[in-house]
Amino acid sequence: MSSEYPLPEGVEADFAVIVTDDSCEPYIRRGGAALIKSGLRARDGDVGFFFDGAEAVIRQYCEDWAGNAYLFALNRARRGLDRMYPAAEAKPVCCFGLVQGLGDVPLPER
Repeated sequence: MSSEYPLPEGVEADFAVIVTDDSCEPYIRRGGAALIKSGLRARDGDVGFFFDGAEAVIRQYCEDWAGNAYLFALNRARRGLDRMYPAAEAKPVCCFGLVQGLGDVPLPER
């Protein structure tokens, strides 16, 4: 199924995905479209569209000093959906692109 979504002024995106849960609220509501720009590398604090070998998710990326990667749910009430990938396990996490037009999304506090 394909649909057209108007892009906000100043936002460039290659494709959109529909958010099916509340893990991205309040930035993207359930049923809303996440606008994705492909070909960009995720850096600390970036929100991206990721695949970890089992599931495609929209999460905020962070990597610590030891090389461990974290994917945080934007909705901190859903922190149980956060994922951690230890550097020692070398499990690949594929980033399909970065979500555009969200503004500043602060990293979660510890």
